[in-house]
Amino acid sequence: MSSFWLRFQPRIRAIFLPILALPFVALMLWFMPPAAKAAGYPPFPADASWFNVSRPLTSADLQGRVVLLDFFTPGCINCIHMIPIQQQLKQKFGDDLLVVGVTSPKFSASRQADNMTPFLRRFHIDEPVFIDANMTWWKHYGVFAWPTMLLLSPKGKVLHSFIGERPYADMVPVVEAAVDGARKALALTHPKLPLKPLNADNHFFVLPTKIAVGGQHIAISDTGHDQIRIFDRTGKLMATIGNGKTGFADGSFAVAEFDRPQGLAWLDNDLYVADTDNQRIRRIDFSSQTVSTVAGNGQRAFLNEVNSSALDTALNSPWGLEAAGGDLFIAMAGDHAVWRYDPKTRKLEVYAGTGDEGLHDGERLLAQFAQSSGLAYHDHNLYVADPESSSIRQINMPTSLVITLVGKGLFNFGDRGGAADQAQLQHPQGLAYLNGALYIADTFNNAIRKLDLDTLQVTTVAKNLAQPNGLAVLNDHNLLIADTYHDRIAALNLDNGAITDWPPTPK
Repeated sequence: MSSFWLRFQPRIRAIFLPILALPFVALMLWFMPPAAKAAGYPPFPADASWFNVSRPLTSADLQGRVVLLDFFTPGCINCIHMIPIQQQLKQKFGDDLLVVGVTSPKFSASRQADNMTPFLRRFHIDEPVFIDANMTWWKHYGVFAWPTMLLLSPKGKVLHSFIGERPYADMVPVVEAAVDGARKALALTHPKLPLKPLNADNHFFVLPTKIAVGGQHIAISDTGHDQIRIFDRTGKLMATIGNGKTGFADGSFAVAEFDRPQGLAWLDNDLYVADTDNQRIRRIDFSSQTVSTVAGNGQRAFLNEVNSSALDTALNSPWGLEAAGGDLFIAMAGDHAVWRYDPKTRKLEVYAGTGDEGLHDGERLLAQFAQSSGLAYHDHNLYVADPESSSIRQINMPTSLVITLVGKGLFNFGDRGGAADQAQLQHPQGLAYLNGALYIADTFNNAIRKLDLDTLQVTTVAKNLAQPNGLAVLNDHNLLIADTYHDRIAALNLDNGAITDWPPTPK
């Protein structure tokens, strides 16, 4: 795999970021092999899995339109950030622009077709997508970074490349020029496409991601429905918060709107929500039955320090939450960092991480994280699940030191138990502490793992899940699991390993 950008990103970021703001055609062509510079498409992999089409596409299907090839890998936060930009481009250019997703998988789990459909449903992706399992197209075009988007003429000639996250304002004039040029050349023939979007999901939960247990109540992020559901401990549904429309609105439970909410945390009888795609932190007040915003201005930006009030600060995909010591800690996936919010002073700050993606221990503000997504707390230690480095980190609050408990680096992953310093995970996203052990949602291994903090041994306690995301302790004998791609919440009995739906029958 040719991907030096990711392997050495922390070292060369300062060199490349200024370049990424400039036209990139010459540099990209310098990295492309000769075959990628010529017009025409390489053969599609014969055994590729296709999505959102009734049959595999051919080169003839792609000709006659301007094409945007989107090289992505599921789980990559930068790739996820480009999805709404592509949706805007599709709306603006209509049938003149065809976006084709090319899944070039970093993780072995992303080569599996069963994992792709829920991902597409989760992010409402309706364009043709195929899995480039052997990186055939990736190599043909000389791609070296996720995400990379190549703009091609109706005859398949590379016109422009967009590497990394790019704003809509940068992309739209380039695409517009390509479409205008093709129209003047009478090259826009618009052959009919065999499109077949995925069916809508009608489960009680749709792609639930995070869980928080507080007192007698259990909160669940029903992410696919853009709602928060509140249950009592028997499984009785007590409240549904949000009207189910994707959007942003504060107000009563029936009026409020969320956009793919995820992390949850109870603090002083209130429930806080990481409203991920709204780039905000929301507060649910049960006494007044209202939702309000406490942090985030709705914009997304890379920040390594906060210079404004919490409500005036741009966030970057807040993913997980954890309450500790009266503060709210935020796993800021897009910034590869952990932030802290003080509800009393309403102060927001970066708590740990430089903002560079990596695996580096040491003083918390000098440490590097990799798409921080899950948090857990116990006895002055904050634990962090870092999916892109397949690692579990520990922040000791009294000393401000970060150490790695499991994980070796951005390209070291697998499914291995045993001693923590040799164990391997694959894109873990959730954590829960119970009785001297850290339980891990080993997301891309479809498993729950146990890290004994005394012996530092890793074992597997549950398998055959479907990309579990969030975990919560129900009691001393049971965990609750957001079994995300199974569209369910599951209860894991730690005594006998039994897994059952929770609640047994939604009420």
